[in-house]
Amino acid sequence: VTPPGAAPPPQAPPAPPPPRVSQAARARGNLVALFSTDDYPQSAIRNEEQGTTAVRLTIGTGGRVEGCDVTSSSGSGALDQATCNIIRRRARYTPAKDQAGNPITGTDSARIRWELPEE
Repeated sequence: VTPPGAAPPPQAPPAPPPPRVSQAARARGNLVALFSTDDYPQSAIRNEEQGTTAVRLTIGTGGRVEGCDVTSSSGSGALDQATCNIIRRRARYTPAKDQAGNPITGTDSARIRWELPEE
């Protein structure tokens, strides 16, 4: 509350706009190739779970996956969690760049299809 006759408190300047992406983040290699049948969660095998997990990834300025959000579930929590864990550990990216060529945070998306391994 401002007392009568007093000047209102100064307002913070507006936040600067986010940097404009001139080059999107690019995976170094095929993300699907990061997965093998050895990665299939044992609980999902026991429960005969399979499906496609879609994710949105946040790529840091160093090219590592810093965030993984499931945007469409496979129907199996174990498969969805394994998808993000594997991508976070194994995926490497060429980071996004701004108009001056500086690395900036970027995003990517992927769909990973889980099919039960053959016996």
